[in-house]
Amino acid sequence: MSSTPPSTPPSTPPSTPARPGRLVVGLVVVVLAAVAVWVYVTGSRGVEAAPDAGDPACAPLLRALPQTLDGLGRTPQGATGVAVWGDDQVVLRCGALVLGPTTKACIPVGPDGGPSVDWVQDASNDRAVRFLTYGRTPAVEVTVRFGPGLTRDQATSQLIDLAGPVSAVEQTRTCL
Repeated sequence: MSSTPPSTPPSTPPSTPARPGRLVVGLVVVVLAAVAVWVYVTGSRGVEAAPDAGDPACAPLLRALPQTLDGLGRTPQGATGVAVWGDDQVVLRCGALVLGPTTKACIPVGPDGGPSVDWVQDASNDRAVRFLTYGRTPAVEVTVRFGPGLTRDQATSQLIDLAGPVSAVEQTRTCL
């Protein structure tokens, strides 16, 4: 009987250890790309919703807002209770904190013969002015940023065009 040497299995290349770092980096890249696409599609420019943006009075207000303000088109937003015109030149946030008694000037603004809304100039600097409704719950905040085509003198004219829709939010107090 002849003896034959035992056969040896064909050699296999050594396995390469998995690199979890590459998988994590790949997932991070995919997530960042998805977020970038979502931000682009929704038009969100980082405007955050106001604290009470979920108030039931905010949805009908946003539906009633005009599509243009002084030639600025309305820009779609992803945040609840937020409307923006132009390149964030005019930003409205429904559901802002309700303003209590204040020593700041309160001015009623509205179109001739139309509804007026009491507004308080809450903050101002050389680049923007912020107004807040007085005596309405939820409160509405409007920020007007100055720039090409929109000056400080034109800030309150934005409030005139917003008076109709904002006046639908129940008024509980008025300016003195």
